[in-house]
Amino acid sequence: MTGGAVLAVGGSVVLVCLTVKAALDGRQTPLDIADAFYGTHFGDLQGWVQGCYMPKDTAHPGSSASARELKPTSEPHAPTAPGPATEVDKDSAREENRGRLYATYTKFNVKTGHYYSGRTSMVVDLRKPLRPQAVVAVNARDLNQHIDENDEPKNPAFQEALLDKFDVGTAVNYTNRYNDIAYWRIRGREQQLMDSFGGAQSDTREPYRTENLQRGVAKDNPLGRLFHDAAVKQWGQLYPYTGD
Repeated sequence: MTGGAVLAVGGSVVLVCLTVKAALDGRQTPLDIADAFYGTHFGDLQGWVQGCYMPKDTAHPGSSASARELKPTSEPHAPTAPGPATEVDKDSAREENRGRLYATYTKFNVKTGHYYSGRTSMVVDLRKPLRPQAVVAVNARDLNQHIDENDEPKNPAFQEALLDKFDVGTAVNYTNRYNDIAYWRIRGREQQLMDSFGGAQSDTREPYRTENLQRGVAKDNPLGRLFHDAAVKQWGQLYPYTGD
């Protein structure tokens, strides 16, 4: 299914709510990100009606979109030049130097011989090397010290979590994560990791082949294909798409 076909079912409550909320907050909506990724015009509602789309600074299909949204921010930002600054300036600079890092990881269960695949995120300092901060994020998640949508397995038979891939976005506030293409990539990567090890238990019959009870991305998630494509574009395809 193409990106356009996926967005054709964008009337789902989830996608509509995310789009409306982001638009009201003055931020990029999921449709804006999808337009940039696929070179489509789903976010241009007026263009839909008139049949004439306004020029937008988005990429064509198969090419990179704007540097802020699609280019991985794997290099730290340069620190601001020294000089006198007000408290407001200091706060602004401090905010600009922060971002959110998203990472995938794996954990091996020595008792069952199966892997658990997961993801996590953490606010990071963009001026500092990112990989060490990604390792810290995974270690913290391993200790159940990070907020995420899924619970971490606590069986002592699991070895320590190992970093897989990471990417960085601008959503310091976790509620804004859907506006980061980095988040989309990590969601897609997590599901591909699960599938590469044999699939979540909810997708298979016994004997199970992974320690993941549920999928990372529900089969009927309206953004599932976009998550998958974003991960493939960044790191290559680890496993074919398994959503509906």
